[in-house]
Amino acid sequence: MKKQQFVYVSEQDIRVGGPLPWALYLRSGELLAPAGYVIADATSRDRILLAKPMRASQAGDKPSQLVTASEDVDDLPGRTVDPLQALKHNAESMIITFQFPGDFDPRSLHVDFYGRIPLQSIIVSAPAVRAANGQSWQHFEGLPMTAQVVFGRTVCAFKTSLLRFAGLPSGHLFLRYPTEAASKPFRQALRVEVKLPTSITLADGTVPGMITNLSSGGCAISTGFILGDVGTVIKLAFRFKVGGKPHLVQVNGTIRSIKGKLSQQMQYGVAFESGIDEAAELALKSFVYEHLAER
Repeated sequence: MKKQQFVYVSEQDIRVGGPLPWALYLRSGELLAPAGYVIADATSRDRILLAKPMRASQAGDKPSQLVTASEDVDDLPGRTVDPLQALKHNAESMIITFQFPGDFDPRSLHVDFYGRIPLQSIIVSAPAVRAANGQSWQHFEGLPMTAQVVFGRTVCAFKTSLLRFAGLPSGHLFLRYPTEAASKPFRQALRVEVKLPTSITLADGTVPGMITNLSSGGCAISTGFILGDVGTVIKLAFRFKVGGKPHLVQVNGTIRSIKGKLSQQMQYGVAFESGIDEAAELALKSFVYEHLAER
């Protein structure tokens, strides 16, 4: 590790409509824009200039131009490997964590993943929140945050910041693309989003619910009824089709997580008990893979 040296770039160094000849960085060494990134218009150029961008120093730069990085960083490549290469439109859930000025504690909120522009930005929905002083997203460009996204069998976490808020056609955020991300296995079974009515048998009767995502090893259930505490065993019965053929699955499950308020729809995470009927397990796996193939 060593202190990387930079050179500030000016408006004259950045050509609108053409690719960057070198990568742009923040003083901390974080990537702002990769080499080859095209500055689409003057507005985009001005936004980049507001961040006081730098390029890595090169042979021939004058000593008086050199600026040392504020943190220890490795040698900086001009182009980077996409750390989110596996993330496409398969994101199941995403959480951003941030702290507005004046907040006592960080906020962690669910957002919808709209898409990504590789090595440029990530686009997500804008939660309806306000800071303590009444300001909203448009006042906090540059706000640092962390993000966690679940897709397939993987959970991925990375650091980012707010590049821009856009209010039309609906509120969404452009987040800075990360230079690195940490990924790890999240679950053993692939899971798909569904809407399957289910009958839930409890100790004192049967209530309806809606399965909102499903795998061969468990599901998430949305219901207005109280199903019990974590550890409660329930019985589910639901129908689906695989290849046009209907299937009825009856399975016991254990409540592993609970979200929501009693006055609203409750969200229950349920793990199916081991020893599920072989035919039912095969039907579940076939249903999941059929839905994945349709994406």
